[in-house]
Amino acid sequence: METRADTVASFINSASQSDSQLLRKIEGLAISADAKAVLADLLKLASRVGEQVLRIGRKVIDFVLSLMKHFPTLTFTALVAVVVGMLLAAVPVLGAVLGPALTPLAAALGIAWGAKAELDSPDLAERVRAFAAGFSGLAV
Repeated sequence: METRADTVASFINSASQSDSQLLRKIEGLAISADAKAVLADLLKLASRVGEQVLRIGRKVIDFVLSLMKHFPTLTFTALVAVVVGMLLAAVPVLGAVLGPALTPLAAALGIAWGAKAELDSPDLAERVRAFAAGFSGLAV
């Protein structure tokens, strides 16, 4: 009989794509080579918990790519909002004062705007079901 710990470990170690597929997706991203190297290193991140080895990095990357696939508008607006917040925080003097407030505010507004756009989408229920199905391995 499989224990709860075995179920969680098998969920964490599972991924919808193989390591080589994830590496190809990382290489296809429009980001710097340094960022790609960091993501490739994250893909290899694992941790030993008791008797189990958990491939945490692979699960994180798989989760983020799945989130991007199922909710592209939300992902895009959140990313743009975070970038805008960071740019505002980089303004000399004024950014140092307002940055700690503006960056989280910009992120929250971007997430809210993206979520509103996703809610207006007619196929949202289907995409949420497909995304949630990826967590069926954790059901008790």
